[in-house]
Amino acid sequence: MAIEERSTMKAPWRRLKTSWRARGDSNLSAALTGQVRAAREGAALTKAMVSKKIDPAEARAQIAEIEHRGDEQRAELVEQLSRTLVAPLDREDLFRLSRSIDDILDTIRDFVREADLYQIEKRRTYRPFLDSVVAAIESLDDAVESLWTKPQRVPLKALEAKKAARMIGRAYQDEFAKIIDGGVSPRALKHRELIKRLDMVGIRINEAADVLTDGALKRGY
Repeated sequence: MAIEERSTMKAPWRRLKTSWRARGDSNLSAALTGQVRAAREGAALTKAMVSKKIDPAEARAQIAEIEHRGDEQRAELVEQLSRTLVAPLDREDLFRLSRSIDDILDTIRDFVREADLYQIEKRRTYRPFLDSVVAAIESLDDAVESLWTKPQRVPLKALEAKKAARMIGRAYQDEFAKIIDGGVSPRALKHRELIKRLDMVGIRINEAADVLTDGALKRGY
C-alpha cells in the first residue's frame, strides 16, 4: 500500500515535468531564449565594432534596436510568468534570470554608447574583452536552451559562462594596471571608463550564471 501511495504521489509531478519539456517551443521558453539571443547579438555587434568592422556611430544605432527587442522579450516573459503553473525553474528564479540578462544587454549598450561618445582610437585593445564576453554569453545561451531540453546540463554550461566571465575580470585588472603605470590623461580616463563597463558585463554574466545554477540545484538537476 505504501509503495502504491508513493507511486501515486510522484505521478503528477512526472506528468507536469513531461508537460513543460514537451512544450519546448512555448511562449515562456521563446521569450527567455529571445532575450538571451538579443544579448548575444549585442555582444557580436560590439565585437565587430572593436574589430573595426563597423563604425561606433552605426554600432550605437544598431545596439539601440537590439536592446529594444530584448526589452520586448523581457516584457513577454514577465507576462507569461503570470500565466505559467509549471516551469523548469521557480518563477522567482526565472524572473531574476531575465533581469540579469537585461542588465547584461544594458551594460553592453552603455559600452557602445560611450565608445562612440569618447571617439576611441585603439579599438582593438578591447578585443580580448569582447572575445570573452561573446564566449560567456554563448555558454549562457546554451544553458538557457538546456532548461527545456536537457536540464541536467544547465550547471555545466553555467560554469562555462562563469569561467569566460572571469577572463573579462582578469583582462580588466591587466588594463587597469597599465593605466596606473602610464599616468593620468584624458585618454587614460576614457579607457578606464570603458574597461569598467566591460568588467561590469562580466559581473552581470556571473550573476545570471549563478541564478541558473542555484535554480537548477533547487530542482535537483
